[in-house]
Amino acid sequence: MPSLGSVLGRHFSGRIDAFTSAVLVFPLFLTYQIGILLSGGGGRNGVDFTTSALIELSRRDPTTYLLVMIGASLAYAAAIAGLRRGGRFHLRAFVPMLLESGIYAFFMSSAIFLIMERSAELIPELALAARDAVERVVISSGAGFHEELIFRVVLLGGLAWLLRVPLGTTLGWVAALLVSSLLFAAVHHLGPYAEPFSGGAFVYRSIAGALFGVLYRVRGFAVAAWTHALYDLLVLT
Repeated sequence: MPSLGSVLGRHFSGRIDAFTSAVLVFPLFLTYQIGILLSGGGGRNGVDFTTSALIELSRRDPTTYLLVMIGASLAYAAAIAGLRRGGRFHLRAFVPMLLESGIYAFFMSSAIFLIMERSAELIPELALAARDAVERVVISSGAGFHEELIFRVVLLGGLAWLLRVPLGTTLGWVAALLVSSLLFAAVHHLGPYAEPFSGGAFVYRSIAGALFGVLYRVRGFAVAAWTHALYDLLVLT
């Protein structure tokens, strides 16, 4: 049986590969999709613009929603199968990843609690919309999975790839981090469930987006997604 030191040493030896990350974040994906149905459509994630459509569908036609959920799960499984050539998954990677993410989430949530004591405008609107524990878990799971997939994997990763030629790898990544973090903050103030604009909240979320971006770059999608989900859960609670 490997020692704790060897397990942690292996865990921190490098960035978690895309295939392992895709497997590790599957519980977040599944919790969110099923949670929308079980919570009666109450858990709303304002940044995930597909949520309102899924909520209405789950209320109006649960059978069709289940078919959509099954289709999304099959697409997810196909993506995992496609990524399998790029890495090897080990179940023992889950606990160290969860502990690592939990530590990051604890310090980030502690920071916002400290800031909120000095600025009431930073109190998250979503915290007021989550009526019970199920909704808080649903919202947090959706934020961790969907927001990190959109803003870090797609937007940050895509922009960094596009900008690497004109700006170089390092400068291109920094520019992509800045743009994706600002958009991440801005989108919280757009859409039907958006928060009223607040300069303090915008700045804080921009910084949070940058931190999540650095986590994605250094540690991989799984750590960024679980840190985001656990952070939101702590703040909403």
